[in-house]
Amino acid sequence: MIRKTHVKTKVLCIAAMLCMTSTTVFTLSATPAFAERGGNGQGNGRSNDARGNQSERSNGASERQASGNNGRGHLARELGNLNAAHANPNALANASPNSMPGKLYTYKMSQEDFAAVVAIQDEKYEDLQNLIGLTEEEIEAAFPEGGYEEAVTAAAIAYEMAREDALDAQDAAKDSLAVLTDGRELSEAALAELWRVLGL
Repeated sequence: MIRKTHVKTKVLCIAAMLCMTSTTVFTLSATPAFAERGGNGQGNGRSNDARGNQSERSNGASERQASGNNGRGHLARELGNLNAAHANPNALANASPNSMPGKLYTYKMSQEDFAAVVAIQDEKYEDLQNLIGLTEEEIEAAFPEGGYEEAVTAAAIAYEMAREDALDAQDAAKDSLAVLTDGRELSEAALAELWRVLGL
């Protein structure tokens, strides 16, 4: 029993060292949260990095409905040339990269890529947590010939690599939004409307 406990303690130390800067996973669920490079993954900067949280979108929807015509008139004015997002998807895909439709397509692809990479990161995180959460009896049953330490180490490395990929994709998504708006900050409601039109 002493040996088993020692192995589990050692494994937890290994996992902690490998993931010391990424102990909390970030996700793209109904309320996307963005991690900051070097942070713990809880990311608080949602303003123009994502669609905003669910409550803000719900409140915005109520306000738009109250103003008539779903409130999209003032959103269209705020979006300005970003209303080109209403173009046919094929037109966006085939547009010149430097045109507004082309920039909209680049932004859409960057957001979809980010979501896909985060899904992989979340999967790797779950794999790691499942291994770390095994009891000593479960470890013995799953690894009768040994190898538990190696499995946890490999899972921790896989998660850290996936997290780096997600952070790179996050940077790309942020950059594409900055290019798209030319640095102009959009309200939460306008950004949510843009996502709706683009089908994100």
